[in-house]
Amino acid sequence: MTYAVVGTQADRDMYRYKDPMPDNQRLRNPSYQRLLLLLLGFARTHAPCLDVGARKPVTGMTVVPSLRGRLGPHPLAALAAVLPRCWAPVGLEAVLGISESRRRETRPDHFLVHDPAAVAGEHILVVEDTWVQGGHAQSAAAALLLAGAADVTIVVLARRIRTDYQRSLMEASLRQILADREYSLDLCPVTGGRCM
Repeated sequence: MTYAVVGTQADRDMYRYKDPMPDNQRLRNPSYQRLLLLLLGFARTHAPCLDVGARKPVTGMTVVPSLRGRLGPHPLAALAAVLPRCWAPVGLEAVLGISESRRRETRPDHFLVHDPAAVAGEHILVVEDTWVQGGHAQSAAAALLLAGAADVTIVVLARRIRTDYQRSLMEASLRQILADREYSLDLCPVTGGRCM
């Protein structure tokens, strides 16, 4: 949906919204509020776009759980509650004890699908807060596919970008995607242009 360039407000929001705090305090957290508005805009304007190019409509939804052993529900689950209620919640659990060096690998065995029968033949939406290399979201999607899901679509709130990483190779792309422009709901994150 957006880019989170290291050191910018968007980047800080991706960390601060999930800082440990009571739920009533989280609702007043400016980072949480900005991400909630981003997801509300997507839900209201672009959620139907997910079905247009798919073989079947989205029927279930899950969020990517933390592989760091976070206790309790992930704040992303509360944000995702604004998505269409017709998308049935899908239980997905992170496997504990995965070493930090292996967490970014794409491995379906990093996650367990609670009820494979609930995803069999279905189109499941996976919501991820931050895409760095994509290993977590892709591992979650692979676990769902192996459990029998017919289709899996990943929606990411923010793509994290380090402007110092291989800058010589990425200069032109960075200049294009990081051009100063206002966020607009008119730009569909599903199609990259107008809504279908």
